[in-house]
Amino acid sequence: MIPTPPDPKLIDAGPSERGWHRVASILTCPRLSRLEIAGALPPLESVYLIRGSLLHVGLAHYYQRQKAVAANQDPDEWYAPEEAVLKLAEQEGAEWCLEVDLVLAGLAAYLRYWSQDDWVPLEIEYELRARIPHPVVPDERFLFTQRADLIVEDGAGKVWIVDHKTASRINQGSLDQYILSGQMVGYQHFGRAIYGDRFAGVILNRIKIYEPHEFDRRTVPPAPVATAGFVDTLKWAEYLDYTIPLDPEQAPMATRVSACYGKYGKCSAFDRCRFG
Repeated sequence: MIPTPPDPKLIDAGPSERGWHRVASILTCPRLSRLEIAGALPPLESVYLIRGSLLHVGLAHYYQRQKAVAANQDPDEWYAPEEAVLKLAEQEGAEWCLEVDLVLAGLAAYLRYWSQDDWVPLEIEYELRARIPHPVVPDERFLFTQRADLIVEDGAGKVWIVDHKTASRINQGSLDQYILSGQMVGYQHFGRAIYGDRFAGVILNRIKIYEPHEFDRRTVPPAPVATAGFVDTLKWAEYLDYTIPLDPEQAPMATRVSACYGKYGKCSAFDRCRFG
């Protein structure tokens, strides 16, 4: 009897184990961070998040299969990009399936547009991990992680960390908002530590999946002061995490407009903090 071949693999393009989102929540609002840890908030499943997640998994499979071909491995060990989008949507449910056609059209346009680039994929959805001396507990280290969407080598032999972003519009303003992002600053630290002089920086790979499709790859401008102080920022967040009460109801609220009602609307804890 001929054995049945195993099903292709589906790449995990979700959050890393202990990443920047956790740090950002602590720095934004102590109560929000405790509510998230307790699982006391509804899951974030906006249409924009769904579309971004589906596009990420499609791109991950495209570049993973490219990497496999370059290494003389079987690319069919992983789903084809379109199949990966469908598979993830089926796993997540009806709301996700509604976004498949839009995402597949954007993915196909992206692959056509960048069909002749010189990127050589090195790592795909790669979890970067660092253990940093704890600011309070002697002889202990705390974990900080980030998941890099893509790490590539260009035609000149330089290494870039690439972050995919879906965008409703592409302009300079939408790039500037990422300059001081802890996610981007963290990539700078990891890139330099791992690749040394070969590391050239972080590329924001922006993709407008709505028609008319637009695509833009731009180096995130440097933030030398933020980069120099980044580890101290992580230690400060860890110190706060150590001191914030574990009970969400005992943790202080930020009660700040930018924290409670941001550019995407109400914080997920808004009504709970308002009415209990």
